[in-house]
Amino acid sequence: MATKLNRTGTVLKKCDRSNHKPETNKRCTNGTCQHTCDNPEKCKHAWTLRYSVNGKQLEKSFRDQVHATTGRTLYGSGRKLAEDWQLTTTVQKRSGDVVFADHGKSGKQNFGEACEQFIARMAVSDSSKGTYSSTYRQHVKPVFGDKTISQVANDLDGVTDLLTVTMKDLSDPVRQQARMVIVGTCDYAVKSGKLSKHRLSDIELVTTGTKKHAAGFVFPTHAQVKIVADGVVNQEDKRLSLQGAGICVWLMRGCGLRIEEALAVRKEDFKGDGSYLRVMWQASRDGRSKLPLKHRKQGEYRDVPVPSWLWDIVKDMPEGPLMPGNDGKPYPVYQTIRRRFMRAAEAAGIPEDFTPHSLRHAFASVLLGKGVPLGDVSEWLGHKDVNTTYKTYRHMMPDAPLRAVAALDAEFAEWSGEAA
Repeated sequence: MATKLNRTGTVLKKCDRSNHKPETNKRCTNGTCQHTCDNPEKCKHAWTLRYSVNGKQLEKSFRDQVHATTGRTLYGSGRKLAEDWQLTTTVQKRSGDVVFADHGKSGKQNFGEACEQFIARMAVSDSSKGTYSSTYRQHVKPVFGDKTISQVANDLDGVTDLLTVTMKDLSDPVRQQARMVIVGTCDYAVKSGKLSKHRLSDIELVTTGTKKHAAGFVFPTHAQVKIVADGVVNQEDKRLSLQGAGICVWLMRGCGLRIEEALAVRKEDFKGDGSYLRVMWQASRDGRSKLPLKHRKQGEYRDVPVPSWLWDIVKDMPEGPLMPGNDGKPYPVYQTIRRRFMRAAEAAGIPEDFTPHSLRHAFASVLLGKGVPLGDVSEWLGHKDVNTTYKTYRHMMPDAPLRAVAALDAEFAEWSGEAA
């Protein structure tokens, strides 16, 4: 026989007419209360869980959900959510869970809001914050955005399932970013006194390789890349012309730069009569300033070899930014250039998986395919760890084992005296 659990608190609808008291409640008297719905089971008002923590009465609201396809209100779904949360609260309270005790303080803060605050405080560049925000919006927010910090801090199974099951086919960096946002938010909540502890610290992600990059890699022709850079001019109707993304396209393809790095390049950054490019900065996404390179401190830089064809494009350009911004901004706005890039790529007939980052992949694949050492390519790409380069581009080195076998066979023939 199942044991019945006496639940903590009460689930109710404040708009139930049984709560309407015009003789004692001023809001009821002047008609501004929520106690006047004839059918509270099917109304716009939220369900309420009323309970107590350490002698203090608290309330939490749960609205009926909306069907994702039809847009119809799923009446009664809010009550089920309230009852589920009521059960969780009861178990936590009965077990003396320290995280539940924190709920009476600030553990009830919305987890989505806490994530956004954590990302805003991260000591990274604006572009990196944008990447973390994108990962949060696409993958974390739909699952945990409406929960409290306490709920997520306790939900080891739910967080693990998201990172290792739901997101298993995504690239390693995206999964790591999602883990950083979730665990980092909980870590900060502990440091700031909102939680005593959380249960997510030991979640580990197995490295699988960046399947997304491997499956979606696009290698466009020179003619197609030229359209992305220069745009498309319609001689019959100028209104149908498309503006290209400019010389940053060639900087990404020829030097493997990230798009923000390419937007910050100045003519004077080319050294050694144009034989190499000193990459020191990346442009902020709003085009107003320059920022330290990703994973680097201010003043740190890397030198990247420049192909002769790229220097031929640059050498006659004026000093200063190769792509000056508009409206007094020193650099172009990231979203403007990316929008031009994607539109021109579509006009060039390049598959939709092609993005500015794909040019960086092309740069790396060409070098690795020609046998350039992995360590050199990693340094030129600006990767903090050579393992990142290997995990990302190992699928672009299919003949590496064959080259290794040939080298070992040749060495053995010479060493053993069996050479012809």
